[in-house]
Amino acid sequence: MLDSSARKRVYVDRTEDRSLPEVWRDGLGFRIALAKIRQHRPALLRLLLVGVTIGGMAGLVYGAIRVPVFSATSELLISNTTLQMSGPDAVVTQVLVENSLIQSAIEMLRSSRVLERVVDKIGLEKTEEILPRSSLEQAIGRIGWQRVRDLLQRRISGSEEPLSDERRRQKVLARMRSGMAVSRVGASLIISVRARARSPDEAARLTNELAASFVQEQNDTSAVVSTSASLRERIKVLGPTARIISEAVPPTSSDGPPTTVIMLLAPVVGGMLACGIGIGLALFDRRLRSAEQLVALTSVECFGALPRMKIPQANRLGLASTLRRSVLQRARSAVLETSNQVPHVVGVTSYCPGEGKTVVAGSWARFLAGEGSRVLLVDAGQSDTLPALRPVAPQVAGLHEVLRGEVAPGDAIQPEISPNLDFLPGGEVLSNLDMLWGNLAYVINAGRECAYEWVILDLPALATAADVRSAGQIIDSLLIVVEWGHTSETELGRALSSLGSVRDRILGTVLNKVPRSVLRSETLVRTQRRSGRPQSLDLTEPGDL
Repeated sequence: MLDSSARKRVYVDRTEDRSLPEVWRDGLGFRIALAKIRQHRPALLRLLLVGVTIGGMAGLVYGAIRVPVFSATSELLISNTTLQMSGPDAVVTQVLVENSLIQSAIEMLRSSRVLERVVDKIGLEKTEEILPRSSLEQAIGRIGWQRVRDLLQRRISGSEEPLSDERRRQKVLARMRSGMAVSRVGASLIISVRARARSPDEAARLTNELAASFVQEQNDTSAVVSTSASLRERIKVLGPTARIISEAVPPTSSDGPPTTVIMLLAPVVGGMLACGIGIGLALFDRRLRSAEQLVALTSVECFGALPRMKIPQANRLGLASTLRRSVLQRARSAVLETSNQVPHVVGVTSYCPGEGKTVVAGSWARFLAGEGSRVLLVDAGQSDTLPALRPVAPQVAGLHEVLRGEVAPGDAIQPEISPNLDFLPGGEVLSNLDMLWGNLAYVINAGRECAYEWVILDLPALATAADVRSAGQIIDSLLIVVEWGHTSETELGRALSSLGSVRDRILGTVLNKVPRSVLRSETLVRTQRRSGRPQSLDLTEPGDL
């Protein structure tokens, strides 16, 4: 017989710090990270496939529209000479070239004066033709959109006339300047000039014309106008001078990696990027997806995972029942290890409705009853949450009417809905159960000939933690059902912190509605071997488990 005075609990506010390590809170734990990645493995594989496909397609498109560009390099030597008087004779000597002189030469190579000399020598039309275009511009030109683009540009600028020669010249100079590279070779006095073109021969020609135009421009700038031709020839070698020491030759290969290499690497890079994004999302995902997360968050045992099952099938129902039986056996063993008192009053809850707590409570009650124990299943969720066990009309009296004294316990408890299993429905909710839990033990056994060994309470969700906390007056243990990928760590942690002393009675957790693709085959085989081939629990589950 239940003793209500002995079963009634008082609240004790304990200040024990149950906060988890910051490493876990920040999602940086190596073990937890591996668990998260393992739980996201199917999604990561799908992302990998998508990344490889997109990368391969991008590589093919790039290889089709890629325009080969060739670069040629020429080198110039910068020197500085001066005239020194030695008695009656004058000697031409070289002096140290300062960095400012080298930088001035580099900027002069990029100047419009030098580039205009190149355009004048090659010709405006020819220069436009040999300068490289981007892959996008090349594709636009192939499909005939270039004329449409030019027309739109003219309309935007407000002029319907074609571009003048001067504007075309300025555009060519800008393209030439963007496609050339001028740099100093180490700490030497040598300047390297590199130009790009659409063919090897044109690249070498353009580079040599740049170097020659620079030398000519510098000579013209340093020239001294004199009436004596012989004096001009002697003086023009004084001051900064430049000469070509290495002419450009046609390159043997285009710039950048070969198209074949790009097409082969594109799927690899796409897959790696997709996996990186997927792993990042998995590590920052705070939703509960593994037993390791539940153990770290609740500090209690996770009894196992139950698969998601939409439509019960003959070949799958046995496997789901095997997993469910294994989980329920572990939960029963945990209760028996912690308490020898009879009856065992266990509450089953979850963070929010719809996570499967009612199905787990009903399955556990049927399992215990099937083992020969007298079990009472109580719908204490303040709603009609057990239609799967036995259809109950909304007006049928239940727990609330019994606790309010409106109905006798024998009239409310539905006996033998299955062998050794009685059921007490919730009834109509008119008041909160907070002040009535202490009378539940008396109500259960009033007028009954036999006592129950197990009392399973389908409690309200943890989102209303006050209702579950008030149930601490009657329950011995608390089982929490968590839906895979639904509840976050923050939500469940906040609900657990609101339980007060009831948190010490958390028996364990069950991970429910786990996708079958996540459950590893070796786990299923090991569970089936340990539990044997059980008979179906004959539980009708509407929707997903």
